[in-house]
Amino acid sequence: MTEKLKRVYDALSDLKLKDIIIYDFQDFSPYFDYQVIATATSERQVHAAINHLKQALPEIESFRIEGATDNHWLLVDLGDIIVHVMHKDDRDYYQIEKLFFERKQVGK
Repeated sequence: MTEKLKRVYDALSDLKLKDIIIYDFQDFSPYFDYQVIATATSERQVHAAINHLKQALPEIESFRIEGATDNHWLLVDLGDIIVHVMHKDDRDYYQIEKLFFERKQVGK
């Protein structure tokens, strides 16, 4: 696990997000190396993930964020890492981890 990926995981874990899974895309995608999925129990927790990630990665000046106004499914593009923070209801409904069933999971 890279240092940057560990800081992402720790930031999400410190926020008490659940079911954090990291998928390895290094041999599959030319655009990113990892995708991280985490579950939030409230809309407030989804939105708080932005601040936690910014604090954990101060060297990244500009975060590319989708879904910041909705607070149900937040996607943060960190270049080599894509982070999905999803409200529990949305994660249960969309089950996006089924899209990644062939990808290897990275250990914490």
